[in-house]
Amino acid sequence: MDVLDGWRGTGHSATTEDGSAAALEEEFFDDLKRVEHLRRQLPAGVRPSLRDLATHAQRSHNTIDNWLSGKAFPADVEVLAGVIAVIGQAATRAGVPREDAVLLDPRRWRERHGAINRARVREAERARRGRQAAADLVGAEAQARCGALADPPQRLDRWTAAGLRVHPSISGMGSHAPGFVLPSYVERPHDQTLREALRTAAEGVEAVLVVVRGSSCTGKTRAAYEAVRHVRGLDDWDLVFPRTASSALEVMAVRALVPRTILWLDDAHQLLSGSEGEDLAAGLLSRLTQPGPVIVVATLWDAAFTDLTAPPRERAFGSADPHRHARALLTGATTVVRVPSAFGAEDLRVLDGLEVDPALTEARCASREGKITQTLAAGLQLVDRYESAQEPPACYTRALVTAAMDAYRLGWDAPLPDAFLRDAAPGYLTDEQRTGAGPHWFASALTDARARVQRVAAALEPVPLPGGMGAQPGVSRLADYLDAHGRASREDAAPPQSFWTAAADHAKNAGHLARLSREAEARGQCHDAERLAGLATDAGDSGAYAMLAELRERAGDRQGAERLARLAADGGDPRCCAALAWMRERAGDQQGAERLARLAAVAGDTDALRSLTGMRERAGDHQGAERLARLATEAGDRAAFRRLGRGREQTGDAESAERLYELAAGAGDRRAYNALARVLERAGNSQGAEEMARLAAEAGSPRCYTTLAWMRERAGDHQGAERLVRLAADAGDRHALRELAELRERAGDPQGAERLARMAAGNGSTDALRSLTEMRERAGDHEGAGHLARLAADAGDGDALRRLDRIRERTGDQQA
Repeated sequence: MDVLDGWRGTGHSATTEDGSAAALEEEFFDDLKRVEHLRRQLPAGVRPSLRDLATHAQRSHNTIDNWLSGKAFPADVEVLAGVIAVIGQAATRAGVPREDAVLLDPRRWRERHGAINRARVREAERARRGRQAAADLVGAEAQARCGALADPPQRLDRWTAAGLRVHPSISGMGSHAPGFVLPSYVERPHDQTLREALRTAAEGVEAVLVVVRGSSCTGKTRAAYEAVRHVRGLDDWDLVFPRTASSALEVMAVRALVPRTILWLDDAHQLLSGSEGEDLAAGLLSRLTQPGPVIVVATLWDAAFTDLTAPPRERAFGSADPHRHARALLTGATTVVRVPSAFGAEDLRVLDGLEVDPALTEARCASREGKITQTLAAGLQLVDRYESAQEPPACYTRALVTAAMDAYRLGWDAPLPDAFLRDAAPGYLTDEQRTGAGPHWFASALTDARARVQRVAAALEPVPLPGGMGAQPGVSRLADYLDAHGRASREDAAPPQSFWTAAADHAKNAGHLARLSREAEARGQCHDAERLAGLATDAGDSGAYAMLAELRERAGDRQGAERLARLAADGGDPRCCAALAWMRERAGDQQGAERLARLAAVAGDTDALRSLTGMRERAGDHQGAERLARLATEAGDRAAFRRLGRGREQTGDAESAERLYELAAGAGDRRAYNALARVLERAGNSQGAEEMARLAAEAGSPRCYTTLAWMRERAGDHQGAERLVRLAADAGDRHALRELAELRERAGDPQGAERLARMAAGNGSTDALRSLTEMRERAGDHEGAGHLARLAADAGDGDALRRLDRIRERTGDQQA
C-alpha cells in the first residue's frame, strides 16, 4: 500500500481553519501511524529504533511510541519535527522515493500542529461561551425554582435573629419593651472555635457540615447567628432556612444549595429523627460530596445528638437501621462545637464587666449555677410555673403540658392536636380535680398554657403554617425547655391509660405510632402496643408488628410473638417470621422454627429455610436438612439442594452429593450440572460427566465442558481435554481454547499449545496466539514468538507484529 494515500487526501485539511479539532487530530494521528509504518519498512541497517528516537528527542521511549502509534498528541511540535527529521534522514539514506518522503516534511507537520491548536482555541472559546450561556440559564432556572420554595433563600445580611429562630429574651429590670428583645452577646471560648470553622469553610471550595450541639436554651442558635454575621465574606452569601424536613427535601430537590449558600438547620434533631429524616440525611450526605463552597449549619440538643449517633441496637429481625444516614451525617461532620450549659467563672467575670444591659443584668441576678441563657429565654420561669401548678385551675394546664411532655419523650415529637391533649389530660388529674373541673376547663387551660411568660415563651407554642402566614389551627408545640425538662424529670414515669387511648385515637404518622407502640410494650401496655402497631402498619410502617414480636419473643411470650409474626407477614413483612424461626432454632425449638420458616417462605422470604437447612446440616441432622432444602426448593430457592450437596461433597460423601445435585438439577438449577459433572468425573464416570456437561451447555453454561477439560488435562488425557474444549468453544465459551493452550505452554508442550491456538484462530479468536506470543517472548524464545505473531497476523490480527516489535524494542532487541 502507498503510505501517502492518506497524506494526499488530507492535504487541504492539514491547513484549513474551519475543520473541527477532533477531525484534524484524527487525520494527524492516522498520518503519524503511516510515518511509523514507513519507519518499520526501512532496512535494519538505517532504521532508527524507538529508543534511538527517544534519545535524540530527550523524551521517554513510551512517549515516542505513543506519538507514532497515534495515542497521544505531541505538546511540543519542535520535538516532533526533530523526530520526523531523523526518520526522514534515514528514509533518504535508504533511497525512499521522493513522493514518499513528502510524508516526512517537518514543515508540513508544524503547519498541521498549529492548525489543530488554533481549532482547539476556537472550540474552547465556543465552549466557554456555551458554558456561560448554560450557567446563565441554570442560574435563571435556579432562581425561578428557589422562588417557588416554601422557604426560599435570601442574602445572609437580610436575615434577622428572629427570622433564624433565635430565642427572644426577657426585657429585664421591670421593663416591658415591645417586640423582639435581643440582649448583648457575651463571647465564650466555643464562639472562637465556631467562627474559625466557618471562616475556613468560607475560604475553601468544599461543602461542609458544622454542628452546634448543647442542651436546650443554652444559646446554640444565638452562637451560630453571631458566628455567621461575624465571619467576613459571608455577608453576600445566600442563606436558606427550611422549617420542616419536607421543606428541606424540597430545597435539595430543586438543587438550591448552589455554591456560596448556607443551609440553616435549626433544631436539626427534629428534622432528622422524623419520618423523612433519613431521606434528608441521605440527601445531605450526597450534597456534601459535591463542590462548594456550601456551609450546612445544624443545631442539635446534646441528648438528640447522642441518640442519632449511637450504634443501632442489635436486632434479630434484620430491620432497617433507623438512623443509618443521620449517624453517618453527624459523625462525619466537618466540625462539631459544643455549647456549655452554663457560664463559667471567667464568662461571668466578662459579663459583669459589660455595659449595662437590662436583660443580662436581670438574668445575672436571677440565674442559678450560671444558667444565664436559660433565664434569658424564660426556660427556668416556665419550669417554675409548671412545677408549682398543683391546684385548680393551674393543675389543668399542668395536665395538658405533662401529656405533651410524655408524647414528645415517647416518640410523638411533633405538633400535637388539641384534641389529643384534651383526651389525654384526665389521667394526669386526681378524682377530686376532675370532679371540680368546670365546663370550660379545657379552653381555659389551653389559653393559660399558651400565655407567654415574661412575654418571651409559652409552655405550648402555636405552630406556624408551612409556607404561609398565621398559625395552624388546632395544634400546639411543646416549648423546647419544657421538652428537655420532661425527658429528664419523667424518664421513668408511666403515662396513664388515657394517654395511650388518646394517642391511638389522634396520632396519624406511621413513625410516631410505631415508636409509641414500642414504648407501650416496654411499659407492659400490651393491648395498647398491639393497637398502635396495627395503626402504624395501616399507616405504612410494615415493621411495627415485627418490632413487637421480637420484644414478646425475648420476653418469653412465644405464642404472642408468633401471632404478631403472622400479622406482620399478612401485612407484607415476612422477615419477622424468618427472624423468629432463627431465634426458635437457636433455642432448640426445631418444630416451631420450621413452622415459622415455612410461613416466611410462603410470604416470599426463603432465607430462613436456607439458614435452618445449614444449621441442621452442621448439627448432623442430615434428614432434617434435606427436608428443609426440599421446602426451600418448593418455595422457589432452586439452589437449596446444590448448597447442601456441596457441603456433603466437601466432607467426602460423594454419593450423597451426587444425589442432591441431581435433585437440584431437576429443580432447574443450571449450576448443579457443573457440580454433577465434577463429581462423576472424579468417580471415573467420564461418560456421565460429559452428559452433564452437555446438559449444562444446553442450559446456557458451556464452562462445564471447560472444567472437565482441565480435569482431563491434569489427569494426562490430553486428547480428551482437546475434544472437550472444542465442545466448549462450539457451545460459546470463547476462552476455553486459549486457557488450555496456555496450560499446555506452561507444561512444556509448545506444539500442543500452538495446535489449540490455531483452533481458536480458526474459530475467529486470535487471543490464544497473542497470549502464547507474549509467553514465548518473555521466555526468550524470540523465534517462536515471531512465528506465532505472524500466524496471528495471517489470521487477521493486524497489531500482532507491531506488539512483538514493541516488546523487543523495550528489551533492547532490534531484530525484526
